[in-house]
Amino acid sequence: MRDKDHNPFAGIAKFLISLGLVMIVAKLDLLKIGEISDYFTWQMLLIFFGIWSLISLELVSAVLLFAVGFWFLMPEMTVQLTETYKKIYWPAVLVLAGVAFMIKPLFSKLKW
Repeated sequence: MRDKDHNPFAGIAKFLISLGLVMIVAKLDLLKIGEISDYFTWQMLLIFFGIWSLISLELVSAVLLFAVGFWFLMPEMTVQLTETYKKIYWPAVLVLAGVAFMIKPLFSKLKW
């Protein structure tokens, strides 16, 4: 049964916010990839869904989608991670996912 307070346009709003954020990153070339068409790849699709998950307060999936998308996008970027960051990248992702699992109950009441 649906909540009376549930916004029927929440899914569309999350989609538009996510798409807008990805387009801002592409237009301003914030990741230093190059042309706008270079931003619309499967890696950026993962990051897009990561943003969507973050807006939906699905923190664990947001962390994982960002991490995988960013990892595969890194070789195409002019800014590269140092060897130290490459060594701790996946352990840090696991820590962040664990933290996301821990704080998930705090956000369960904030679903919109």
